[in-house]
Amino acid sequence: MRIKLHNLFCTDTLRHRETARKIVETIPKEIHQITVDFDEIDFASRSFLHELLVGLDAKEVSFANANQEILMMTKVILRNSKSVSQPEREDGKLIIA
Repeated sequence: MRIKLHNLFCTDTLRHRETARKIVETIPKEIHQITVDFDEIDFASRSFLHELLVGLDAKEVSFANANQEILMMTKVILRNSKSVSQPEREDGKLIIA
């Protein structure tokens, strides 16, 4: 399943936990592989990304078209959050699975 964030919210900025919850709530339980597409998204807040990662923790998730700022913030969350158990590969790419 591919989730195109810009198509869903018609904005280039994602700031709120509630926005992330809306995404998680739309994913059927039988779907286990998800691609979150950040095309045309310039900014995603730490709270948005944290809520998204917590909500998708039991899924195999990949990010597409995420800019460096979004990827760096995601790495910070993965390193510092006890509620998200996603590892990072040795080559520095995120494994969100």
